[in-house]
Amino acid sequence: MSADPGAASDAALTAEAATRPTADAQRDASQWTLALVPAFPIVLLVLKLWHLSGKDLNTMLLLVQNVHPVELATSLVFSLLEVPPAIVLVAHALGLLSLVSGGRPTRSRLEIAAERVPGPVVALAGLWALLVWQVRFLPLALMLLCAIAGLRVRLRGRTDLVWPVCFLLPVAVGVTELALLTPAAFDAAATGDFPLVACLLVPPLLAPLLTGPLPPRSGPTTAHALALVGALGTPFLLLALFLRAPVLPSVALLLEPEARGRTAVVLGNVVTVDDTATTVLDARGDVQFIRNDHVESKVLCPGEQRIPSSSVTVHGWLVEHPALDWLLPAKVPQGATDPLCDGRLPSAG
Repeated sequence: MSADPGAASDAALTAEAATRPTADAQRDASQWTLALVPAFPIVLLVLKLWHLSGKDLNTMLLLVQNVHPVELATSLVFSLLEVPPAIVLVAHALGLLSLVSGGRPTRSRLEIAAERVPGPVVALAGLWALLVWQVRFLPLALMLLCAIAGLRVRLRGRTDLVWPVCFLLPVAVGVTELALLTPAAFDAAATGDFPLVACLLVPPLLAPLLTGPLPPRSGPTTAHALALVGALGTPFLLLALFLRAPVLPSVALLLEPEARGRTAVVLGNVVTVDDTATTVLDARGDVQFIRNDHVESKVLCPGEQRIPSSSVTVHGWLVEHPALDWLLPAKVPQGATDPLCDGRLPSAG
């Protein structure tokens, strides 16, 4: 008995109609997501002003009136330089790991993105990370790059490159890193900075283990779970990084002797300067209006963000400085040795 062609056609149309709402819903969700992306920087800028004002509305309105949008945009860009390469490298590595491990009947968005990202884009993201990430995070960048190289070789089925790229390359890179970073790790351990020890020593040891597939039953699930955790945590990380970034210049004002009260040095961030007064926002979030004729001198200070919290070095380079500082000439921050920036009066003579 032959099958009815009309019935088969009706069944196909019914299946297509059933899947169409799901596809339309996914397309609408993607459009809403793309529409909300431009609003995220605006939310960050508003929260930055709210944070600077100490959650005081009048102070926030004063900042809105005097802080130029270019200052906020510049602070946003420079404070988040490390984020784009991190997103590209981590997402690409997790997508490749899920693809190589297999076990999924359909391709997820993470896997499709990993397949479609060109190699030059990944290489550019890796170079970007090596330049702008702090020295303590360079082992993590090299671990991700080794993992991506090995997983791409396995995904393309290049069995002739599995041994040199998936085994020899991460082992050679890891041994070199350990030889260079072990003295700094011992220095960090001596000061009790064990998170820094982990940043320096753990990635070289893990790199050879991340170039191969995971078990099919758990590999894709693990990769997607890590990607989901990263996607949920990224906005909070961006917010934390931006809230710590400086927007206003940090200064120290030395007052004239007759204008000195409880303090002779005023520390804070300059909001605005006009013909009569200098408006300063201090560390407590209080606004001070200081008459210009009461100011004896001003000093531009480096600010808390430029003061390293760790003295550990890797062959003379502070672990909190990026490699970009090695390539571009940098001057000593103005006021780095001025006693006014510490709130102290300069010594006489």
